[in-house]
Amino acid sequence: MLAFNHSSYFDAFVLAAILPGEPAIVAKRELAGHLLAGPLLRRLQIPFVERYDVSESLEDASRLTALARDGRVLVVFPEGTFTRRPGLTGFYLGAFKVAAAAGLAILPGIIRGTRTVLRGEQWFPRQGAISVEIADAVAPSGTSFEAVLNLRDAVRDVILSRCGEPDLSGLAKPEPPP
Repeated sequence: MLAFNHSSYFDAFVLAAILPGEPAIVAKRELAGHLLAGPLLRRLQIPFVERYDVSESLEDASRLTALARDGRVLVVFPEGTFTRRPGLTGFYLGAFKVAAAAGLAILPGIIRGTRTVLRGEQWFPRQGAISVEIADAVAPSGTSFEAVLNLRDAVRDVILSRCGEPDLSGLAKPEPPP
């Protein structure tokens, strides 16, 4: 499993272009119904996750765990969303629960430059430098809640130390769809 900071919709395109094989870049369920992105993402067999309904989120976590156990490389953005404002927000636990349950180490990934190339609420990219770094794996120490928290914190610490953005440790909870 790879966990990246999330700065732009451009992040997924960059990762799809550079990662080998067919990684499963996990996306929010709202994108499945998007007029343009939905059909493309479904065709690419992107796993979608529910962010608002707890029971559906748990089902999604089980499905992602099964994909990981079957050998599919999962790519997640544990911040859950991004804003125009630079900074690394708090990480949600779902991906780390999946990694611990499947016994998977997580490779922390750092993307730099995508926030400048395609800012939030912007439709056309600008020219700019983009870099991607993948740090050493962080292994789960078990499946307990404490082990999941420790895994999350260790991965976030690596990303924060290398992303070049400030620590916005609070979770940026997205607004539910209308």
